[in-house]
Amino acid sequence: MMERSDIAYYQQPHFSIDLNLIDTTDARVGTYWIILDAAGMRDAKMSAVKVGSKRAYVNIPFTVSSNKLTCAIYIRNKINSSYPLTGTLYLDYDPLSHFVDISTVKISPESQLGLDIDRVGNTKFDFKLKEK
Repeated sequence: MMERSDIAYYQQPHFSIDLNLIDTTDARVGTYWIILDAAGMRDAKMSAVKVGSKRAYVNIPFTVSSNKLTCAIYIRNKINSSYPLTGTLYLDYDPLSHFVDISTVKISPESQLGLDIDRVGNTKFDFKLKEK
């Protein structure tokens, strides 16, 4: 499945993150998508992989000039078109160290799934979907 980021390619990214979505639920393979939406980036999408699957990280560039970014996160069920998880990520970028920190994660209390985020590198993260 092709992942995409509808960023305006004529602009150089200010910073980027590398993301992998791992589904630890008992849902069928390919059930969930992650959609990120923020200023300087429109609808970065990728499908989830199951635990143990090998997959390359998807690079998501941001063209905003700010070192702080608020990003909406949606998990979409491709089978029934529902959104079992919605929330907001707050990212902080340090241009000297090229380090991106996800400073705060706010998940809607109505969400039916949980989310853990593990740092894998300076700008690389594993997002893990889990049952609540």
